[in-house]
Amino acid sequence: MSARPQILPLLLAAVLLALAAPSEAKKSKKKSAGEEPSYAEYVWPPPPGEPRIQLEAILSSRLDVEKKGSRLKKILAGASPMGPYDQLSKPIAVAFDREGRILVSDWGSHALFRFDRQGRRLDVFGTQSAIRLKEPMGITVSADGTTYVADAGVSKVLAFDAAGELVAWYGDDGELANPTDAALSPDGGKLYVTDSKSHRIAVYDLKSRDLVATFGRAGDRNGEFAFPTALAFGPEGNLFVVDQINARVQMLDPDGEYLDHFGGRGVGFGNFIRPKGIAVDEVGFIYVADFSFNNFQLFDADFTLLTFVGEGGSGPGQFQGASDVAVQGDRIAVVEQLGHRVQVFRFLVSKTGE
Repeated sequence: MSARPQILPLLLAAVLLALAAPSEAKKSKKKSAGEEPSYAEYVWPPPPGEPRIQLEAILSSRLDVEKKGSRLKKILAGASPMGPYDQLSKPIAVAFDREGRILVSDWGSHALFRFDRQGRRLDVFGTQSAIRLKEPMGITVSADGTTYVADAGVSKVLAFDAAGELVAWYGDDGELANPTDAALSPDGGKLYVTDSKSHRIAVYDLKSRDLVATFGRAGDRNGEFAFPTALAFGPEGNLFVVDQINARVQMLDPDGEYLDHFGGRGVGFGNFIRPKGIAVDEVGFIYVADFSFNNFQLFDADFTLLTFVGEGGSGPGQFQGASDVAVQGDRIAVVEQLGHRVQVFRFLVSKTGE
């Protein structure tokens, strides 16, 4: 494989255990009564190591982005009845849009949530469109701001513009049995879809919306899948597929030819039990969310485990059913299906060590 930026010294195997748990401090602090909680003490590795990753925010409801003012106002607002689209119910997947807003698909609400932390706004999509979201799952966003949502309930991938209007869909009757995620090809011309119950990947032409290719079948050999859940393209144009029941990640070329894989069932470093979500960043780092481990593991482009973050629990930096991960720049978002929230982390140092 081609040369890659050198991994940060702290992200070596020697600190894996230290990075698995946050700092021992367990209570978030408020800078003042009118500000959001600070999670500055939740860092990896914990003291006395130099912190490299920090918990930045926890999002679960409209109050986490829209409410301003005094602590008393927030308490009173929180005591009011919440509407059906005011809080996450059964979140499944997460993505960043081009403005850095956080998109979350939610089975329980049959909706797509968009948390705008900078604009202090929560928008909800897919509840009034011609084809309504039913069981929304994986999300991907194009360069022009179109959001593609794989929906297992309607057996289609639905495309929404930046205003939340339905503009297209992919998957005629019978083409997709159980779409769980979608990813755009690097050239933006094709849409790749994990069809989980069919144990394959379906490929659509983005403009014509025609099904142009499929690859994969049920099995555990190279290029075969057992309920694939998620997929993402890396910076070199290769496709990474979470092969859930086989507890591995396979790397394929854009035509579906097998290239390599990593992982495998087990409880050791770099193994998986129930991998669910995947993201690949601009330097080739690969992030995999594991529902059973309740963490995300970070690998370099050569599939070497660099670190992992998280453990089971309901506190900051802990997860209950980690089901997806997204990356944009120095920020990492992890969605918890059973914890009904999204946690946002950020790198405190350059990923390339520069």
